Amino acid sequence: MATNELILRKVQAGLETTPGTGVSATRVVYAQTQLSYNQPVQEFVDQSGTRFADRRFAQGRATVGLSATDMVTFEDLPWWMQLGIKGGVAATNPTTPGTGSGSATVGYGYYFKPSASVFDLKTATLEVGEPGNVYKTTQAAVNSFTLRFDPDSNSEPAWMMDAEIISRDLTSSSYTGSLSDRTTYPATAAGTKVYMDAVGGTIGTTQVTGRLISGSITYANGLHYKAFSEDALYAAANKIGFDRVKITGQLVLEFDTDAEFAKFRSGTGTMIRLEREGPDIAGTTGPVKRKITIDMPLCYYTDIDVNGNRDGNMTCTVSFTGYYDATLGAPFAVHIVNGLATLP
Repeated sequence: MATNELILRKVQAGLETTPGTGVSATRVVYAQTQLSYNQPVQEFVDQSGTRFADRRFAQGRATVGLSATDMVTFEDLPWWMQLGIKGGVAATNPTTPGTGSGSATVGYGYYFKPSASVFDLKTATLEVGEPGNVYKTTQAAVNSFTLRFDPDSNSEPAWMMDAEIISRDLTSSSYTGSLSDRTTYPATAAGTKVYMDAVGGTIGTTQVTGRLISGSITYANGLHYKAFSEDALYAAANKIGFDRVKITGQLVLEFDTDAEFAKFRSGTGTMIRLEREGPDIAGTTGPVKRKITIDMPLCYYTDIDVNGNRDGNMTCTVSFTGYYDATLGAPFAVHIVNGLATLP
């Protein structure tokens, strides 16, 4: 008997070797997703000498995408970052981002830094729907994502990720079978650290304590898919354009000092690091902890709201933009340490 139950909905994914060339799924994506499909219809008033002017029907190219909300875990976030920041990232030394190699003794580090002039994201084939009604879409990439944390939230006590995904096409399909579940460790919001240091110093030196309440960062890729005259139904496969990247964020703090307001008024830059440590990695010496580190070495405040109220205490919300940093060679980077030798 056919089913049509919301609880049976899921998304499965496989990373593509060539963008737009579909592959079988290798993992279940635990995120909550919404599929969008848009196909323009030509509106033309037929002059037939009657009031019945809709006589001929024509459709244009379709666009496909998904929105996804996921709980951030130390194991799944690197998979998402392949689709959102840089593909083909292998395990490296977990204590020195981007160098050396990981091992079962010390854990594995995954270092994601956007490239300056090439498209090198991974794309995925997604299987979306419910077992009785499945759709497949190829060349899925994360066009933008937001990472946010709010320890005050009882409904979302972990870090959360909201992603805007663009993909290329849509066909009726079926799920790839026999995919295994995986063990993950959520990055809880409570325990998140934020460091702010003067530009030119050492990032991650000065932790903000007794003031930080919540925060978020948003990264946008500026992707677009290309279509040419011969492409009748969808954009062309493996023809992907890009614009500038943009990193923005917000921090909510107790407004008990002029520090942030003064930086905004004077246009003073600051170095920002977000960090969350997780449970120990089994089998490592030390022991080594799971960790997410987000570095933005050159940030400027673009707005500030000093009229917040949290349980009778004054708060401020500072908005910032991450700028290109010559030493890092990018506006930001994400480093994730976990116990996975490879990313499924």
